[in-house]
Amino acid sequence: MDWFAWDFDHPAYFQIYADKAADAALEGPALAALLDLPAGSRVLDLPCGWGRLHPHLKARGLEVVGGDLSTLNLRRHAEEHPAPLARLDLRNLPFRGGCADGVFCAFTSWGYFATEEENLRQLSEAARVLRPGGALLLDLVGRDFLRSSVAEVEGYWLDFPHEGYQERATWSPDHRRILTERRCQGQAFRHDIWIPTDAEVQACLAQAGFRAIEAYGGLDGRPWDAAAERWIYRAVRP
Repeated sequence: MDWFAWDFDHPAYFQIYADKAADAALEGPALAALLDLPAGSRVLDLPCGWGRLHPHLKARGLEVVGGDLSTLNLRRHAEEHPAPLARLDLRNLPFRGGCADGVFCAFTSWGYFATEEENLRQLSEAARVLRPGGALLLDLVGRDFLRSSVAEVEGYWLDFPHEGYQERATWSPDHRRILTERRCQGQAFRHDIWIPTDAEVQACLAQAGFRAIEAYGGLDGRPWDAAAERWIYRAVRP
């Protein structure tokens, strides 16, 4: 089983990421603004998770369709934020070509797959479902920021008693992927995410067919900086 099929479809996911619900109040409006689409635009939220950012996309007058692999997340989304939803694989979207004005991909939700070809396929599928002139917003953790954050604690188990889990982060031997192990509710979880350089992000977006690529270094739309905590890209399908 792929790590994301297990980690994101277990009840412990909601415990580990409980703080993201509060973060949505800041992240949601800012990311929706950077997507920069007019009211009435159809946006695919991929992956949508439990819909924590959904209200902020709706608040801008966007027509939002969510998609995720996790049935557990989709069930919570349907309960808390009713909307059109689809269970899907990001590498093979169940939508016709050119059906959307925007694709919204938040919280480092690109790089999950084991090969660069599969990760490129995720972007290519996003381009396929966008109409000409449609935009992708890709929100990633900054690679340099993550490297400095992990440096002092790499390989050590850290306790988060209030949240009720333990965590250990290590880089893969080639330093291209971050491996985050967690223990929670008596279960073991292990994220394994490719953390690309800016040049790799830009090259993959171009290879997937995107143009007019803009890069930002924060939720406020500040210019991209290598040391920024977030690297946010807005790319257009020509």
